[in-house]
Amino acid sequence: MRLKPVLAASALTITLALAGCASLASGQVADVSESIYADADLSDAARSTAVMGADGTPVGISAYPAPIDAIKAGDMAAFLIMTRGLALEDRDSNPLFNAFLAIDRAAANDTTGARAILNIHDAGDETGSQSQFYAYLDAWFLAMDGQADAALERHRGASSGMPGLTGDLSLAAMLEALGRPEQALAVYESLTPTQIEAPEHQFDPRGLLYSHIKTVISRHALLLQKLDRIDEAKAVYQRLADAEPEEAISYAAALESLETGKNLHNESLTVRAAFAQSLADVSRALQEQRIIRQIMMGSRPDGFDDQRSAFDQVALLIHPEDDGLRTSIVDDFYENALYDSAAHVALTGPKPTASLEIAAGQAYLMAGQEAAARNAIDKALELSDADNRLQTLYGALQLRTLLNDEAEAGELLDALLAAAESPAERAAAHGLAAEIYGQFGNYANAAENAEKARELDDTHDRRLALADAWGKAGRVNDAIILLRTERLARPNDPYTLNSLGYFLIIHTDKYEEGYRVLARAKALAQHDPYISDSFGWALFKMGDLKGALRMIEMSRNELKPHRHWEIESHLGDIYWYLDRKDEAREAWQYALDNRPPAEERRKLEAKLAEGLTAPAPEKRPLPDVSINDGEVDRQDI
Repeated sequence: MRLKPVLAASALTITLALAGCASLASGQVADVSESIYADADLSDAARSTAVMGADGTPVGISAYPAPIDAIKAGDMAAFLIMTRGLALEDRDSNPLFNAFLAIDRAAANDTTGARAILNIHDAGDETGSQSQFYAYLDAWFLAMDGQADAALERHRGASSGMPGLTGDLSLAAMLEALGRPEQALAVYESLTPTQIEAPEHQFDPRGLLYSHIKTVISRHALLLQKLDRIDEAKAVYQRLADAEPEEAISYAAALESLETGKNLHNESLTVRAAFAQSLADVSRALQEQRIIRQIMMGSRPDGFDDQRSAFDQVALLIHPEDDGLRTSIVDDFYENALYDSAAHVALTGPKPTASLEIAAGQAYLMAGQEAAARNAIDKALELSDADNRLQTLYGALQLRTLLNDEAEAGELLDALLAAAESPAERAAAHGLAAEIYGQFGNYANAAENAEKARELDDTHDRRLALADAWGKAGRVNDAIILLRTERLARPNDPYTLNSLGYFLIIHTDKYEEGYRVLARAKALAQHDPYISDSFGWALFKMGDLKGALRMIEMSRNELKPHRHWEIESHLGDIYWYLDRKDEAREAWQYALDNRPPAEERRKLEAKLAEGLTAPAPEKRPLPDVSINDGEVDRQDI
């Protein structure tokens, strides 16, 4: 049974205000003014991203076979030099190349040079998509020059060519930054629908639209809060709370934050900050368009999106202090297993902060640099203050647990539980405590804390976590009742079905029922790696070893470039029974090295030492599956 992690979850839900992350020591930022880039036409922000070699100097463009490799390294200095060195026809083939160079010139306060790169002279009639995009950039260059009226006029002429909502969001940001908040508020109000529907689950196609609505409402509420119009800010944000009544405790914390300012770093939006925010919005919208086109053409997005990453990293040059954007870039590297790059971007910010230390520590941990990870944890705790103490404790505790530092984790857990004050904070703390105790094999304490978290914040995710904790603590029947009740409320939620089906095949002998439930989950989310693994394990329990192997190897492939200890453990068992002993041991060893819970670690050690002594599961006929399998009514419960 796989659950969404709550280890780093915030008690609040205001998107922008809580997006902060940060960096290691300021000494980690390279001074490359006298380096190989000394004569290069680069902004100071771009120079600071240079990746250092063992000799303490930038590795330079010779370290990268192609510009995409510099992007993957987080080295914007090298990327921009390589882009400038492209043949003119290659640069002109994609408007983003010249745009990136121009944005870096603007980052260096050389807006004249930026406009020259784009061949912009006057604000004429813009018709083509490229010219409209360049006009959008020029509007921001004018804003940076303090020409407010000209910037707004230029922007309004370019907005219609911008993807999705980005034209309006960019205009609102510009209006706010130029001191015209009432006009910005009017833009946000015009973008907010009268009726808001939240997605039922994470596979619900309404999720994309809802994420944009949350962005609009969050920025609207934050602007009202800056203007000290607290009641209006809360009324705007209440629209989201009304759309997700089950998340009442989290939204109550967010509304309190709007009123008190607690945990809310809501600073005035400068032109540079607004420009970087707008660029990040455009980057996200362009990526979404690419994904939708791929899906419509019958393919699926896969792998590292170099265009999105390059766009975001160049946007960060305009406003390196944007910790939210920096965090997004770090997360993207992490998701693509580019751990050195994640740590590099986290540590090259202009100011060291606790949250980026945690981000770097997580990257170090996954890269196998445990000493560096522990050092990052210590620095994060030293840098934390009253405003970010809870978030720092969440991250530090997660890392200490994965490092198997049980004593240190216990001390941090005590500090976290003592520091949590609001119901949302205490629910998050107890939810995390349940995961920590479960990781170290203390299932009774895990169940006790999961119960407390559910009492404080009775949500779907808390109930799934409680069922998982109950199952491991031996309260199987209670867990099944809870999971079947959740399935009644969410009959088409693939992860709810997965939670029930996997629980049944792990904790009971109801293999046929578990198989049917998981077959429905698989039909609803065909490419989810965790559901594929669960369904594969159901096949294993039914004695279909070849079918199980095919399904779980598919799960492993779907999860690349990452690997999960449980998937590897399952594959190891299947390989063993198929007389592929070397592959079995390799999979078990990887599972053991990938920080499984204490109880699973002991099982893996035993399998590596002795192999499997029990016979393979007996072959059974697979149940027939219809489209209605997995549905349930109250009598079944």
